[in-house]
Amino acid sequence: MLILNTEKIKDQNRKIEQILKKYKDEISTYNKECPYCQSDDLIKWGTYQRGIYYIIDKEFKFKRITIQRVRCKHCHKTHALLPEGIVPYKQSVLEVILHAINNDEISNNFNLSYETIEKWKLIYRKQYLSYLKTMFNNTKQIISKILDKILDTYEEFYKINKRIIMMSHKGVIGMACF
Repeated sequence: MLILNTEKIKDQNRKIEQILKKYKDEISTYNKECPYCQSDDLIKWGTYQRGIYYIIDKEFKFKRITIQRVRCKHCHKTHALLPEGIVPYKQSVLEVILHAINNDEISNNFNLSYETIEKWKLIYRKQYLSYLKTMFNNTKQIISKILDKILDTYEEFYKINKRIIMMSHKGVIGMACF
């Protein structure tokens, strides 16, 4: 599965409809590479219909969409090109799943079984907990480096101002600059 990322969508209420519209527009200019052999020589290889459940205006909706498949000319693997927000092997889009596992007020309108929601919670804990831990550790490292740079910059600034103040006390400059 390959996910086609679209540009940032501002209207959160109509997000999935805009993503699907952009998906139709971008499918003809698709230029990703094969995840197996990294070749960018992919050809269209048929389509299939897929039903998705999504949220629009705080209502739970169902729609059939056409998913494009591609085939790599080098390794002969086939891939489905999924629009952003569509979860592989799931009928519900990511937004619906996130509302359901977070027990949001809007999820009461979904008519999803308790078992389905609990299965989603288990899957997302297993798959994404390690990812979130990695992201957290990377973020901590990045913030640490940024703080180190800020402290280094502050120390340099302090040294320069200290020299300026010392020079002003010696009468070299009439006024200290900060």
